[in-house]
This record gives sequence, structure tokens and C-alpha cells, in this order.
Amino acid sequence: MEKHFFTIAEARELLPTLKGLVGQVVHINRKLEEQREVVERFAEASANDSGGPEGTAYLKGLAVMRNCLDQIQETGCMIKSLEDGLIDFSHLKDGREVYLCWRHGEEDILFWHEVDEGFPGRIPIVEE
Repeated sequence: MEKHFFTIAEARELLPTLKGLVGQVVHINRKLEEQREVVERFAEASANDSGGPEGTAYLKGLAVMRNCLDQIQETGCMIKSLEDGLIDFSHLKDGREVYLCWRHGEEDILFWHEVDEGFPGRIPIVEE
């Protein structure tokens, strides 16, 4: 599959869809982290047990998250952090690959960074 390089406009067109999907991922991820210890304790204590409601809820959360992540990846963007809802879009700037960067909670795509810099190296987008 050939890599897609997004224009700023193309990336922004995806934001309404991504905001909903990434919001679900961030929420589900928090819930799963809260439930993880409980589920692990039950799993250790009941090696021969078939599970309980906690394990079932945990697995359902994983399934919903997987579905959301699949939909996000189908857009061609990259998921960089489940905890922060951080998304990167491959973009060509002056003939080189960089990433447009968006984080859950931000209203717009306002930053980019070099491929090897990551989130701490974000630079404001200056549109000509």
C-alpha cells in the first residue's frame, strides 16, 4: 500500500470523524486501565474459572477499541498515543516528509513536527 501524504486541508477534513473515534479510544483506554488490575487479579485467582462479568466487560471494551483503531488507521493517519489521543498525518513540507500533529481536545490541526522529533518538537503551522 502506497503511503498517503495529506495536505493540511485533507487532514482537517478528517477531524470531525477522528474527534469522535479518538474520543472513544481515549475514554475506553482509561476505563480499561482502571479495570486491568481487577481483571488480572481475578485471572490469577481463578485459573480454572471461565471468567466473570468484569472479564467480559473488559473484553467488550477491547473489541470496541479495536474497531475504533481500525477505522482510524483506515484513514491513513497514524495513532501515536492512546492515552493522549495523539494522531499524526504524513505530510510533505519543502519536499521532505514531516507529520501534521493533532491531539484529542484540540479544535484544529495547528502543529507539525519532523519525523524524528515527535510531540515535544511540535512547530506551529504557518500557512502561506
